[in-house]
Amino acid sequence: MHGKLQGTKRLTAIALLLTVAFILSWLEMILSFPMAVPGIKIGLANLAILFTLYYCGAGDALFVLTGRLVLNAVLFGNASSLIFSAAGGFLSFIVMCVCKRLFGRHIVYVSIFGGVFHNIGQLIAASIVLSTPFAAYAPYLIIGGIAAGFFNGIVVSRLLKSRPFRRDDEHSDGEAENSCDREESDTSHSLEENAGADKNE
Repeated sequence: MHGKLQGTKRLTAIALLLTVAFILSWLEMILSFPMAVPGIKIGLANLAILFTLYYCGAGDALFVLTGRLVLNAVLFGNASSLIFSAAGGFLSFIVMCVCKRLFGRHIVYVSIFGGVFHNIGQLIAASIVLSTPFAAYAPYLIIGGIAAGFFNGIVVSRLLKSRPFRRDDEHSDGEAENSCDREESDTSHSLEENAGADKNE
């Protein structure tokens, strides 16, 4: 019962975040407009990935990222779009995990690095798949990644500071505990207290 309750809570949170990531990606696709430099986007779906990384942890964020990529490829994309999206998404994810350890709760910095390396990952994939050098686009994509990362970082930072998602407990290293884990810990303590009360009776 205890493990089942934990799994249900986590599964519900991850399912909701995956849905949000997919919807944001779909919205960005249908609302996109031609850019002078191919590949520059706001990266709305990364809002959900970044939020999950800080709210639930790296493992859950990786699940949301992978699920979003698969859904997009199956419903809207093709093999080449999956390769480009996966290259940018996974490279960005790895960099954000590293930067999270370096910068802690400075979410904007983490998001900026994630945005930059997302574009770099797609640029590398395009160069390999299409056998065409795209180095000339790199400065523009880096600038676009910085702008998108800054925007996403501000949004996620404000969300995590809002009342529904605010976390009061912090570890000694100054980084807040993942809320998904905290909720499970609170559930565990409550069940243990109830079990102790029943024994005393």
